[in-house]
Amino acid sequence: MADEQRVLPNSVSSRISQFNQQAEQHAERQRINPFAHYNVRDAPKPNYIRGEYGQAPAGSLSEQRALQAQMQSLEEMLQLCELIDNQGVEDALHFGALFELYNHISDKLLGTLLCARKHKFVDFAGETLFQGRDDAQQVRLLRPFDELRAEILHKLEDLRCLCVERERALDDEAELLS
Repeated sequence: MADEQRVLPNSVSSRISQFNQQAEQHAERQRINPFAHYNVRDAPKPNYIRGEYGQAPAGSLSEQRALQAQMQSLEEMLQLCELIDNQGVEDALHFGALFELYNHISDKLLGTLLCARKHKFVDFAGETLFQGRDDAQQVRLLRPFDELRAEILHKLEDLRCLCVERERALDDEAELLS
């Protein structure tokens, strides 16, 4: 009975200290949150490190979603490059034909094309392509498909490892809080 009385206050006091710690962390986040202030002049000026600007906080759910979105984007670029390799002639395909073929896979062809061009996987003339007007424009792979596939799969594997690592860190943090 005496042991039970000692355990109960310790567990309650540890829960109270955990709650207070979380409350302090929340107050700190609210202090730097620009949307939490009534008057913008009261908000502190944000201090960003060059590499962290525009990045989700490390270990956050936003970071997890960003990693998953990057993986999905790479998978769509891989599908696009594979389609051009399979259906095209000399690693090139007319935009009109590509639009018809890719429309059955996804409705995001232009965004995927722009992203693939940014990563230097494909190339096409002009800044953007429009259905009807640019149907005759060639969309071509910049390198052999096997080389592109190896690079994309390597990037995907790196992202998967990072995603699993972050999930484990979140699970460990959740265990500590419970």
